[in-house]
Amino acid sequence: MRRPTVFLALAAGAVSAAGCGPRRAGPAEPPAVIIFRNQSLAEAAVYAVPRGGVQSRIGTVQSGRTDTLILRGSAAGSGGAVAIVARMLAAQGAPTTGPLTLLAGDTVVVTLPPDGRTLTVLPTGGATP
Repeated sequence: MRRPTVFLALAAGAVSAAGCGPRRAGPAEPPAVIIFRNQSLAEAAVYAVPRGGVQSRIGTVQSGRTDTLILRGSAAGSGGAVAIVARMLAAQGAPTTGPLTLLAGDTVVVTLPPDGRTLTVLPTGGATP
């Protein structure tokens, strides 16, 4: 009869220890998602540049590929105003989207065309293409 007592004591200890962890105010907000289509002939290093902030690299997209990049809250800056910049390896230039407002859960498609001179942005309405 000693085993049920030991099991009960261990279970009570585990439950009380779990209650001592950090408290969370609610569910975490989903990140903004950037679907980056690289139609150019060069690999592109993709950066998020918040207004008045420091750029952060959010991914690298190979030539001719489409990748999904995650924009965490810290990369978006305050208010969600951010520019997306593509620095192409083995090519000159760094096209930018200009300032965008990206909030938690937003999804946009950013396309780097074959000439590598501009970036176009289209919203997806929340559905990933």
